[in-house]
Formats: sequence, C-alpha cells, structure tokens
Amino acid sequence: MLHLYHSNRLERLADELANILTVPLGDPFAAETLVVQHQGMGRWLSLELARRLGICANTTFLLPAGFIWQLLRQLRDDVPENDRYQPVLTQWWLFDRLSKPLPDKLFFPLTTYLQTADELMRFQLAGEIANCFDQYLVYRPDWIKAWEAGQRAVKGDDWQAHLWRELRAGRQGLHWVDLQQRLSDSYRAGELDGDRLPERVCLFALSTLSPGYLEILNLAAQFMDIHLFMLNPAEGHWMDLVSEKEMSQRALGSEVDALYLDVGNPLLASLGGQGRDFLSSLIAFDPGSWEAFVEPESNTLLHDLQRDILLPQGLEDVALNSLNLTDRSLEFHVCHSPIRELEVLHDQLLDRFSQDPTLQPSDVLVMTPDMDTFAPYIEAVFGESDGTTTIPYTLSDRSQIGESPVASLFLQLLTLMGGRYHVDQMLSLLEQPILHRRFGLQASDLPRIRHWLELVAVRWGKDGADREKFGLPVTGQNSWQAGLDRLLLGYAFPGSGDELFEGVLPCSEVEGSEAQLVGYLHSFLSTLFDLETQILSAAPVSVWKVRINDLIDRFFDPDEESIPQIQALRSAIARTEECAAQAGFSGSVSRELISTQLRQQLSIPTSSRFLGGGVSFCALTPLRALPFKLVCMIGMNDAVFPRDKQPVGFDLMAGSHRLGDRSRRADDRYLFLETLISARVQLYISYTGRDIRDNSILPPSVLVSELRDYLDVRYQPIEDRPASDYLTLQHPLQAFSSGYFKPSSRLFSYSQPNCEGAIALQKATPANPSPFIARPLVEAEASWRQVELNQLVSFFINPVRYLLSRRLGINLAAEDALPDHRDPFEMDYFSKDRLFKRLVDGSLQGAEPIQLMTVERARGLLPHGVTGEIAFDGLADSAQQFAAVLTSLDNGTPVEPLLVNHTYDELHLQGQLDQVGSSGVLGFTYNKLPDARLLGLWIRHLALNVSATPQIKPVTRWLSQEGLLTFQPVSDASIRLNELLDLYWQGLHEPIPLFAKSARAYATSLQQEKPRERCLKLARERWFGGFAGFAEYDNPYYQLAFPDGEVLDERFEILSAKVFGPLLSALEVS
Repeated sequence: MLHLYHSNRLERLADELANILTVPLGDPFAAETLVVQHQGMGRWLSLELARRLGICANTTFLLPAGFIWQLLRQLRDDVPENDRYQPVLTQWWLFDRLSKPLPDKLFFPLTTYLQTADELMRFQLAGEIANCFDQYLVYRPDWIKAWEAGQRAVKGDDWQAHLWRELRAGRQGLHWVDLQQRLSDSYRAGELDGDRLPERVCLFALSTLSPGYLEILNLAAQFMDIHLFMLNPAEGHWMDLVSEKEMSQRALGSEVDALYLDVGNPLLASLGGQGRDFLSSLIAFDPGSWEAFVEPESNTLLHDLQRDILLPQGLEDVALNSLNLTDRSLEFHVCHSPIRELEVLHDQLLDRFSQDPTLQPSDVLVMTPDMDTFAPYIEAVFGESDGTTTIPYTLSDRSQIGESPVASLFLQLLTLMGGRYHVDQMLSLLEQPILHRRFGLQASDLPRIRHWLELVAVRWGKDGADREKFGLPVTGQNSWQAGLDRLLLGYAFPGSGDELFEGVLPCSEVEGSEAQLVGYLHSFLSTLFDLETQILSAAPVSVWKVRINDLIDRFFDPDEESIPQIQALRSAIARTEECAAQAGFSGSVSRELISTQLRQQLSIPTSSRFLGGGVSFCALTPLRALPFKLVCMIGMNDAVFPRDKQPVGFDLMAGSHRLGDRSRRADDRYLFLETLISARVQLYISYTGRDIRDNSILPPSVLVSELRDYLDVRYQPIEDRPASDYLTLQHPLQAFSSGYFKPSSRLFSYSQPNCEGAIALQKATPANPSPFIARPLVEAEASWRQVELNQLVSFFINPVRYLLSRRLGINLAAEDALPDHRDPFEMDYFSKDRLFKRLVDGSLQGAEPIQLMTVERARGLLPHGVTGEIAFDGLADSAQQFAAVLTSLDNGTPVEPLLVNHTYDELHLQGQLDQVGSSGVLGFTYNKLPDARLLGLWIRHLALNVSATPQIKPVTRWLSQEGLLTFQPVSDASIRLNELLDLYWQGLHEPIPLFAKSARAYATSLQQEKPRERCLKLARERWFGGFAGFAEYDNPYYQLAFPDGEVLDERFEILSAKVFGPLLSALEVS
C-alpha cells in the first residue's frame, strides 16, 4: 500500500519514519531501504535516525533512479543490468552515426550544421540529442511508442524519429518505456511475483518524481508498503493556488478552470509550482495520508512569514503587521563583490555566536548557487585568521577540477602538448611539487633553472621545425632545444662565452653538481616532447585509457594527499572507456575530445564533506535546504538564481509542457521556498547589489525581489521607508570603512586590523604614515667598514634599496616573475648596451661585425630574421663611429688596473679601476648615462683622483650618445670622497633622502641660479612623475621606506647640492 506523510518540518517526518522503523521487518537480517534525493539528505537522515533510535545500521540509502531500476529487476527477470539507453552511452552511438552520411533532405537541419562542425562540435551535438532522447523516454513515452510504430508524434519530429529508430535498431535491448509497458502488461496479466520485493520501502523528502516513476511506485505498492514522506510547505488543500502571472495567462486563454483558481499567498503560489504539481500527482493515486504540520510558536518576522506560507491566505485577508525593530530573524545584506559578502558573513556569524551561546557552528548552513566562484573566497576568508576567532567550517559540492590541483594540472599538461610550450607555462608546471618530484627536482632548484632559461633566452617552441608548423620560418633561436644545447655544451666545454661550437654558443653558468639539475630539466622536456606525437594522434578510447595512465605514471609522483586525486583521474578515463565500449564505439578520437570528456567528468560536484562539522558551505541544490537554526544564502544575484537553462532549438518538449515535466527554473523556485521554511531561527540573504567600479545599483535575484515585495505589502513602512529597506544593510566597499566602528551604526566588524585602518582614516588631520624605519638601526658590524669601490657605487645608485636589501635582507625585486615567452622583437636597454660594447671592442681590434652577429644570434637576444639584421647593422654602424672617435682620443700608454686604497675615519675604501691609461680613464656607453650611473662614474673619478700616480692624469672621459663627458682633475677629491663615505655610513643605519634623478634635477636648476621654489618643483616632477616622465617614487624600495612620498624636504635639498653640486661643476660635455 502507498502511504503519504505530510509535514512542513523535516524533523516531524523523521520522527514518524523512526516510529515506522521501530516495527521490525519479518526477516531480521533484511536491510531497511530508504530512498533520498541526494547523498547529503541521506547523511542528515542517518544522523537524525541515530539520535532517535540510538543507532542507524543495516540501512541502504538509494537515489530514486537506482531504486526504481532495482524494483524493476525484482519484479521482472528481463531487466538489463545496465541501462543501454542512458545519455552517456547514447551520445557515443550518436557521435558515431553523425560521422557517417545522413539523408540530406530528412536531416537538412543537421547536415547544414555538420558541414562546418569539427569532431568536438559533433560530439557535443550528439550529447544534446542524447539528452533530449533521455527526456522523451521519461516524460514523453507516448512519443517513443509512436516513433517505434513508424508514426509521427509531434510536428517537426521527422529527423529525430528516424534517428531514434536507427538507434533502437543499433542498440537493441530494452529501454525505459519498454520496461514500463512490460511491467504494466505483466501486472494486468497477474504475472508479477511480489514476494521478491522488500517488505517495505521509505521514500524521504523527495521534491519530485517523473510520472513514470510514480506509476511504478503505485504498481509496486500493490505488493508492499511504500511510505512516502513529503515536505509540504502549506497545510490544507492548496492545489488550486497559482501565481498572478499564471492566473493572467490562463484568463487570457479563456480557460474555464481559471475561474476556480486562486492566488492565495503570493509567495506560495509563485514559488510552489513544482511542489503543487507533484502533490497533485501523488494525490491522484489516492494514498493513505498522514499529516503533522507544525505552526511556528514565536512571532519573529521569519516565523510570521513561515506561518503565512503554512496557512495561506490572500494578502487582502490579513492585516498589516508592524516590524519589531530589534528582530534579526530575517536580513538582507548588499555588498560590492563575492569576497565582501564572505567578509560580511564572517563578522555576522561571529556576532550571532556572541549573542546566542546556544548557537553552534554546526547549526549554520551557508548555500550559494555559484560554488565555483565562491569556493576560493570561502577558503580565503574562513581559512585564515586576522586575530579574531576562527570559525570551523566544511566545504562541499566542489568539482574535482576546483578542489584537486592534480586534476587541474593534468588537464593543463594534456592541453599543453602540441602547443608552443611557452617558457612561462612550462615553469608553471614545474612549480607543482607532484610533478617536479617525479623528475628529481626540488622547489629550491626552480629559481636556478629560471635564471638559466632567462640567460639562454628560451622563449617557446621545441626546435626550429616545431616553429614551422605555426607558419613561422625554421629557426631554432629561442627554442627549448637551443637553450638545452647551450646549457649542456657549456658544462662540457666551458669557455669565454663568445666562441661557437658547431653553431652553438656554450653557456658556462652550469658548474659542478649543477649539471644534475640540467639533466633533470632535460629528462622532463624529453619526456614531454617524446609523448607529443602519441598524444596528438587520434586513437580508440581504449588506447587513450592506456595513454592517460601512462601520462600519469610518467609525470606524477603521488604523495598521501594526491593519491585519491590521481585515482579520480584514472577512474574518469576508465568510465569514459567503459561508456564508449558499451555503446559499441570503436572509432578513433582526438586529444581535444578526450580532454573535454575528462574535464566534464571531473567537473561534477562531490558532496562527500557535507555535514562534516562546523559551518556547512554547500551549493544551492534541490532538497539541500535542510533544517538549521541559521540558514544563509549568499551570491543571490540577478541572472544567477534561479538558473534557467535555455533548451536547444530541436528540443520538442520545449513547446509542449505537461504536468510533471522538470524545469531547472521551477526546481530553483521551489528550492527557495523550501529554504524559507527550513530556517528555524534566522534567515540571512546576501547578494552583490553594488557595482564595484562605479557603485551603481545591481538587482538581486528575482526570487529575492519577490520576497522583498511580499514583505513590503505585508508590513507597515518605517519612517516612510518600505519594510524591506529597513531589513537591508548596505555594506561599504571596503572592510575598513569607519561605518563599521561607530556606536550608532547598525554595521559592525570584529576585525582588529580593519578597526586600526578605520581609526587612521578618521583622524581629524590625516597623519603621515609611520616611516618603515622610525629610528636609526643599531650600528653596523666592523665588516661594513671595509668598503669595496663597486659596493660604494651600488650604494649611491639607490641608497634605500642598498639599506633594505643588504642590511635587512628585504628583496622587493620581482625575481619570481616568470620569463617572457614572446620572441625578441627589439633589444632591451641592457642587451643593446652590452652588444654595443662588444661591437666597439671588436671594431677596435679589427674584427668583422658579421662574426659577432652569428654569436649574438646564438645568444638568442637579437630579433629574428631581417629585423635582427637591421637592428644589428644599426648598432654596428654606430659602434664603428664610436671606435673611430675613441681611436682619435689618445688615452696615452695603457696601464695595469689601478688599485684604490683610501681611508677615512674608520672606513677603508678599496678596489680597482679599469680602462686606465696615462691620460686617465677612457670609456664609452651606447645609451645616455642615467643619473645614477653618472653618479657612479663621478665616484670612480674621485677614486681615480685620490689613487692616481704621477704617471696617470686624473681625468675621466666617457663617450655616449649625448657626447663626450669629461671630468677634469678635482683638487679636493679626498674631501668629496670622504663626504660620500660619510653618507654611505649614515645610509647603512637609516634611509637617506638622496634620489639620483630628482637630486640631479634639483642641483642642475640650483646651479642655473633658478629660484628655490622652481628647483623643488622640477625635482618633484621627477619624483612624482608627470609630463617629464616616469615617477622615481614608483620604485618599491622608496615606497616602503617613505610611505607618504613627501621627503623632498630641507635634508633632500642639502644632500642633492652636496652630492650633485660638485659633480655638475666638474662635468664638461662636448
């Protein structure tokens, strides 16, 4: 017999189920069979039964489809073990059929599309057709029967009917409609054996079942007890309630039935359509009925709303209520982004736990319709603590791709093959521990490998031939093969770095045990490239299974955490191979199709962690609205919920709705209603209601809007504001807004860092940010008094960087940035300067430029092709001109490098000067000397003056694009050098405001006798940027040391004049 149980509380349904289970089965070893909508409900129900009965054991939880097929097998012997017509199998059969010629006239809609469709598009089309056929089997069995009888079922079904008949002939076996018909025939003939059925089955809180499933249940109920527990939002008969929209549509259609329909409670009528239809279908079977509706006891806003739904009346029949201003049972929160929604939720939960000691994290359910978007933000906000209390939580319903780094890495690896092998992509792969462990690498090895690849200028492509397939000239320059050859040859034949060996320029950076690292890198690349041909060739799915498993074995070194993730990968390809085999598909498929199939399988959410303890985060899915004290819905944005999947153009069901048809949009509307009645104490709703860019208003989900509209009609306005406005908290863009920390504000925050930020922002006069170094550091050790000349030059290039990086070990350089994968279309500043120096040196020695061009091409720094030749020829011409000028500038007799030894106070400067002749120092650079390098040249000139012997003239000449720079002898060089050494010692203990670009601008203007204000203005233009160029203050070291940037003060003026004044006085440009 079929027994129907109604209640608006799942707890009451669980009570009655427990009462039924207390009656033992006739067979003490038989398992109880419970049918639930999803695994999460099964977990909740098992916990509830254990609380009531002391234990929940020997119980089998089944999903509806599995249960129905089990019933069929128990009632008939001809039911197949597996459904041969399930969509995943039908898709493979249809894919094979669509690859063959189709009758043009009959299949014109398809052949037009298939003419331009590739393999993947054809497979996706097969999937859409398979899904339609599956829906027809379940919801339109009369169409299937008509097609198999050679008849038309509906207008426009010609090609689908033909294709179905081909499918039926090719697949053989019984499908759902056959089994349903045979079961019905056997029942009428009295041939069914009910003794094979279980004694009783309980179906708990199913939100819907197809008409066919209900027919089989009704039939099975003739032989066994079937207890169906239904969550019913309203007491009494509400089958005649329809939404205002539906009422209007029926009235326009002049349906006589419309005269007997009523809107009643507008929320129940609008949201409850699916439940109404399902309940109507159940009542049609005239089951025995049991009811246990529970009216909310308190008069909170949430309970009033639930009472309105339970006892539905038209709004015209009820009086307006007044809002209790202290009632927090129902709230709306408007934020600017998903992460702000999570930050707000975190504070709101902390407050609710504080206000209600009985509220535990396990009493809180948080649901979102877009788990893929919110999952990383949930982990970011709830997974870290900023000093506040950490809230325990569990996160379920994530796809394996979103949750498993291994799955994401594998798909990335599979997609990479056959591509360009960009250097940044390859290094990203190597950063994954599971992969670099397989090839003997450690995380600490990666910076060295990154440095080598930058040095040998690897950009993309396996080799020259690989580039040709992308329509580019055959050249190995900047390829992986060229880079590896340079590294391996550099280890075998270390040299000067300028001599070619068989056309390869050895890179001598690899030394000693580092050769092993190059070997590991070579092993990774050779393994990847060797598999490419195999992966890019089409093959049967069974071969792909072998390939995928081989790929996993070759590239992954699993640890305890990644073993389950790898097993999930193996299971995914095994399922794909099994489906293709069961469908009889033996053709070959491409890497793209296999990759898409695996991605699709790995994208299926898993609910294994649902109700795992703490606050439960999960996806907003049907019957996931379990009873919790506090239910939160986040991400309730417009166009996100309710979800509305548009049917494909050939879906014949789209234009012919019937009672019992499934609709994603209707599912979500009913889910929203279930959520409203499942919150026991509080309901919390948030959405992104403000644009993060311009603060414009964004609408919430239409369901949230319906709820707000209902509240506005049901409750009196407050201070001329609709009730829903008072229930809505508009949150600022930033979490450190002062509004969170004002006693009179409804907003609040538990974050100490945000409070400190708000206090700083709210001070009457904005305080200057605290300096990074508030007072001088402890005195540097004695070793710092031994100063190398190059070290002193490096200091004055950027004194702040020197202090932070050398003394404090703070490195702000972007060393972790991945190398550029683009071909060199032009040479950068430093590469051009280095090449120019080689060209000038070669020209002075009488070498031909063409020899150097071959070396530079092998170095990988020249642009490819003619562009590189033009760039090289331009530099070579300039180099010859420079060489001619340098030859004309007599530097006298060359001497050995000049040793520098200078002592000031306890500081000892030492080093050596190169490019020295009897006429002084003569050097050159291609580019204009930047201000910092000019200062470095000045320091070396001062060192020359204090160290030169009588045979050496203390003059420095430097040739560049701006002319010949000359520093004449400096009479007080020792004093000037001592001043710089003194600044060096100061700069080791605190940041000094000396910035080469800005300081030179100030000192130059001062030397030109411009007003002080004008001098400072020009310096500020260099410092903060503007029309004069980039801002010097953009340097991260300056920004760290001087947070507000306002440091061009009196001390800056003194230092600028002290350092650059003598330099500019001694400088001559000709």
